[in-house]
Amino acid sequence: MTNSKAGFTRVALYGGAFDPVHDAHLRVASYALKQVGLERVLFIPSAQSPLKQNPPRASDEERVEMLELATDGERRYRVETYEVEKGGISYTFETVLHFSQEYPNAELFWMVGADQFEQLDRWRNIEALAGRVTFLVFGRPGYSHQACDIPGLKYFTVDAPQMDESSTDIRRLRRAGESVTGMLPVAVEAFISEEGLYTGVE
Repeated sequence: MTNSKAGFTRVALYGGAFDPVHDAHLRVASYALKQVGLERVLFIPSAQSPLKQNPPRASDEERVEMLELATDGERRYRVETYEVEKGGISYTFETVLHFSQEYPNAELFWMVGADQFEQLDRWRNIEALAGRVTFLVFGRPGYSHQACDIPGLKYFTVDAPQMDESSTDIRRLRRAGESVTGMLPVAVEAFISEEGLYTGVE
């Protein structure tokens, strides 16, 4: 059987908790599509980040559903459940190896916020990872784009406005009973409301 993914040449992997996915996630992906000439952006919800102590508040199924709702209608976006199906700690290097096989002819990019970019020296197998991907770095309030001193590191700074939305803020507002309108895709906000997500103590 022919691998339908073999024809892709520029693919970005966008990992994160997406707890929940919000408008800034989508806008950053849109800027990256245009500036780097990407053919596909893969949204990859993590099972558990090695650099975060607490697990996601929403379930794997809920986070996947929110991503599906948020990306519906954009043919270049795809939600991939590799990490949540695998379970355990989600290490970027293992994820990149997996999608290197899925997209054997593609140049791979990894999308990362400036806050995480400053911590690359803490990532597992970072030198080997740096040899396999180009990092697409987008701004986060209060963080620079200072690169770690990692041999072979390749990165591109996505030219996008600083965006204030964060999943943490959305969860905080929900706990306080305040509106999150304008921070999320309408379908995602409706899903969160219907399911009663993020209303308990975090």
